[in-house]
Amino acid sequence: MTNDVVVSNLQVTKLTPAVIEAPNLDDLVANTDKMLAKYREFPVSEESYDIAKQQRSVLNATIKDIADQRKKIEKELLGNWAEIKPKMMLIEKAGKAASDLMKDQMLPVENERKERRKAVVMNDVTALANDQGVDWARIQFNEKWLNKTYSRNDMIKEIDAQIVQLKKDDELLALQTNQIEIEASGLGIDPTPYLSMLGLRDFADIKAQMHRDDEIKKAREEARLAAEQARNEALAKVEQTRAENAQQVGDKLVDENGEVIQAPQPVVEETYDRTLYIVGATREQLKSLADYMKANGIAFRGEK
Repeated sequence: MTNDVVVSNLQVTKLTPAVIEAPNLDDLVANTDKMLAKYREFPVSEESYDIAKQQRSVLNATIKDIADQRKKIEKELLGNWAEIKPKMMLIEKAGKAASDLMKDQMLPVENERKERRKAVVMNDVTALANDQGVDWARIQFNEKWLNKTYSRNDMIKEIDAQIVQLKKDDELLALQTNQIEIEASGLGIDPTPYLSMLGLRDFADIKAQMHRDDEIKKAREEARLAAEQARNEALAKVEQTRAENAQQVGDKLVDENGEVIQAPQPVVEETYDRTLYIVGATREQLKSLADYMKANGIAFRGEK
């Protein structure tokens, strides 16, 4: 483009640092408390009011004189700074707005370049992972790989190091999984809950947890059986005492409360019917089979 106005740097041609001489200022600061002590400690009363008023006027006049000198000095020191400052800030503000506008337009281009760079990097990640039998999605992507100045060789070394570690982790997981399954089989428990802990808890702690859970389960089962046995024994004792104290009334036994004690009913075992086809049996085998069923009270019939 031609006839463009070139943005140039600001030129400050004169800036004179000011030196202020106030020989007694440090002494005044050092003795301020002492000088003001008589005012702070002045006893104000009806009788001393007029004197206090006069003394305060003197103090205020002194304070005003110091303040006026300070303001005068500041004004002389700043000179035309009040005019220069807003002009400079106006240029700063306008320049920043222009820079921000350019940034907004540059950002989509930068993002597109970044995505293209990421696609190239991901090709390397996928190729290296596939060559060594590792799922590429398990590789932890490092944003610094997208920097143009970052060495590709360094990136490949980092990816290879991750792959080596992942394979070691897989081998360890397979070994620990096998040990958990063997341990669970020996204890007669389901290994699934403990397999889900791998990688989240210490392996030795997981195995210890398996034994603790098994011991707790056994203790609960023993407690349940003991309670059930105690309950049954107590019921049996009650029934025994009841029977011992019963009286024969006709053909029935009656307890102390006049209730009939029922004789225990015999347990009738359930029977089943099955159709069997006997193939290739000798006469002697058929006879032996028939004798067995007769001896055990099993009714049967045969058809040729």
